[in-house]
Amino acid sequence: MAGALHKSPLIILNPLPAKQVMHRYTIALACAALAILFRLLLDPVLGHVAFYVTVYIAVAYCTMVAGYGPAIVTTLLGFLGTFYWFVDPRHSGLLVHRTEIHGVIGCFLVNAVLIWLGEANRRKQMRLNEVVDALTAEVREKQEAQQELRIAHGELEHRVLLRTQELSQALGRLRAEASVRQHTEERLRHLSLRLMTLQDEERRRIARELHDTCGQTLAAMKMSIALLRQGEKAAPGFQLLVDDLNALTDEALQEVRTASYLLHPPLLDEAGIASAARWFVEGFSRRSGIDVQCEIPEKMDRPSRLCELVLFRILQESLTNVHRHSGASAARVRLDRNSDHVELEIADNGKGISEERLRQFENSGKSGVGITGMRERVHELGGHLEVRSLHPGTSVCVALPLANPATVTASSSVSVSL
Repeated sequence: MAGALHKSPLIILNPLPAKQVMHRYTIALACAALAILFRLLLDPVLGHVAFYVTVYIAVAYCTMVAGYGPAIVTTLLGFLGTFYWFVDPRHSGLLVHRTEIHGVIGCFLVNAVLIWLGEANRRKQMRLNEVVDALTAEVREKQEAQQELRIAHGELEHRVLLRTQELSQALGRLRAEASVRQHTEERLRHLSLRLMTLQDEERRRIARELHDTCGQTLAAMKMSIALLRQGEKAAPGFQLLVDDLNALTDEALQEVRTASYLLHPPLLDEAGIASAARWFVEGFSRRSGIDVQCEIPEKMDRPSRLCELVLFRILQESLTNVHRHSGASAARVRLDRNSDHVELEIADNGKGISEERLRQFENSGKSGVGITGMRERVHELGGHLEVRSLHPGTSVCVALPLANPATVTASSSVSVSL
């Protein structure tokens, strides 16, 4: 706005600031000289009238542009020049007629009014110019701020785009790593299951070998000892040694049979999980001194062979944990079969599991090898494993579907609740 004003022809009407003293008074001198020169040019037309008309114009312009001080200078110089050169008697500077006195007085009165009005107009114009300059500066600052804002916005969009690309690449890498990790965990789970399967097969083989080799060898030793008893006594104390050897053989035979049954009880294959569980619970109670209440039906339809094996291993692991860690004096084993699943629950009255340990099981899956093995076995069959704190005591509850494991498509859920 100010630039348009300064470039227009009206620039000659712009008031000058007070600090430009030389410019202002130069304009005053120029206005006085131009007033006299213009009066000289109009002299053939005006003659002996309107002597000061050009002075009025010069004073009005000088007042509006340069202020009242320079306007007074223009008034004095213009009056003197006009009076000397154009008022009769010309070139004398003398007042001869009374009418000339009236003209002089009128000249100064008109110039005073022009100076007063021009100064008032000049001040208003200067204030207006100041407002215009302020508005122009504000508009300029606003435009600069908008330009900077546009530049900053462009830079921000560029940075956001770059950051988005980086995050997209990082997300892609994370997804790839997650996929690799998931694949690795799946392979580890299959390897773990394969290892447990091989372990079960090896237990069965070792149990069979113990029964078929060591057991038969110990049985043959007992028959040989029986024959020695029937023979003649070779020396005093021989019969006592034979009796000790027989007792040791009986103990070794019993230990071999127990180890063979614990590795893989024949009842599990011959009579099913119900009979094998009752046999194992009775032996565990006798060996550990823990009173175990057994709630297992006498007759129960057998689930699949793999399901029976998983239930028996979980029963073994749970009762072993009860004996090693719980400090319990009593426990309870419940086995039940419904229309679509079979349930096994092992509970004790021991010290239980801390809430922090249960949260670890629930949130991070951090647990011992036994719990991990149970979880993997249950996961393979699409079942549900739940560990609860009973206050006091602990409960392990397993539910396995009766469907064929090969047809199980739903993933298992392993939860820990208080």
